[in-house]
Amino acid sequence: MYSVEHSIIKYKISDDDLKSYNPYLKKVKKFIDDNANSELNELASLLMVKRHDFVSDYSFTIPYHAILKKAASYSPIVEIGAGSGYWARCLSEMGADVIAYDQWPPGGQKPWEWYRANPWFEDSWYPLIEGDDSSSAYHPDRTLFMAWPVPLNPMAYNALVSYKDAGGRIIIYIGDPHPESSGDEHFYQMLFEHREIDNIDLYGWPGIHEKFLIYDLSSPVDTWLNQAYAKRN
Repeated sequence: MYSVEHSIIKYKISDDDLKSYNPYLKKVKKFIDDNANSELNELASLLMVKRHDFVSDYSFTIPYHAILKKAASYSPIVEIGAGSGYWARCLSEMGADVIAYDQWPPGGQKPWEWYRANPWFEDSWYPLIEGDDSSSAYHPDRTLFMAWPVPLNPMAYNALVSYKDAGGRIIIYIGDPHPESSGDEHFYQMLFEHREIDNIDLYGWPGIHEKFLIYDLSSPVDTWLNQAYAKRN
């Protein structure tokens, strides 16, 4: 059984969603509408069977207008591990200035370079630059954006360290904040040491507890708490 509370099954598509270029959301909602006569648990199971196909065509997280608007407000953005570039495309449609990197841009490898193939995506939605986690250091003036970085892997942590050491200040993270889902324990330890700006539960896949988190890397938690205490007293 999958939990459907606050999942994409419960999401009410808005007029702004309908006006936006976002075929991912519209196809997922059409699938849900086409199976609306099913029991909720059955509908969740049907949707999760289709998840791999949807993810490989678009991205792990289903974007919708309100969350895209929130992320775009932090433009300019540098995305590390951009995958297919679908989020970069949607954010650019919202007016954001996005530079997107992936270590293995989909379709970028030569036929004999099978080991460089992107394991999740075959095609891209946005111009991607080939670059690893250190590429975040080139853009400290931009907001760092990472969605579902590789689980139990230092990639997200390395990108965060490179970005902060270069003077970067704001990070947007999307995923289930747990090392077995994305990133590693060092990434979350460093992330949670800084002031949280926003924490939003996303309308995601059933049973997957996706978060949209924003942190200010220029403000360690201890410093921020001490300043807040001083103001109150």
